[in-house]
Formats: sequence, C-alpha cells, structure tokens
Amino acid sequence: MDSYNFRNLTSIIGEKITVTDKQGNQVQLTLSSVTKNKIDGEQWEAFTASYIGSDGFHIPQGTYSFKHELFGEKQLFLVPNSQTSYETVVTRERANLAEA
Repeated sequence: MDSYNFRNLTSIIGEKITVTDKQGNQVQLTLSSVTKNKIDGEQWEAFTASYIGSDGFHIPQGTYSFKHELFGEKQLFLVPNSQTSYETVVTRERANLAEA
C-alpha cells in the first residue's frame, strides 16, 4: 500500500515536509490538515493534504519531490492556494492499492 495515505498523513499533522524541485532547491512545508474528499469510500481513496509555507518564498504549481521519514520520497503535484497555502489531492482506486 502506498505510504502517502490518509491514515499516515493524519498522524504527522503539524510536522515539516521537505519539498524539492527539479533543480534541487528545497523548502520546508508544514502539513496543516488532511481531509477526505466526497468520492472516498470502498472503491476510491480520495483526500486532500494541505500545507503551510512561509512568506519568504512561493512555490509555483507543479510536480515536486515530497520527503518525510514516514512515507519516504514521493513525486506529487502541488497546487498553491495563496502566497503561503498549498495542497495535494490524491484520488486512486483502492483495488490498485491492494495490488501495490
């Protein structure tokens, strides 16, 4: 099962995640919340992870490497909501999770 999941992320709310771009630039984001999305159920795992950054930098929308000791290193698509607020949205079929 993919370790970047709702259960694991809820256990690290408030912790720092290292985000790295393709050029190797790194910043730290704080995981602020994890919420299940409407489609989440028996067939689909669906959740949004929200992050807070600082006023000293802004991360553009794109794919980045997210790293934390709990889930390892994952390539995720990050969307900015404001100057300091970001989110990743995960929707995947649970049948595929059992096979992984």
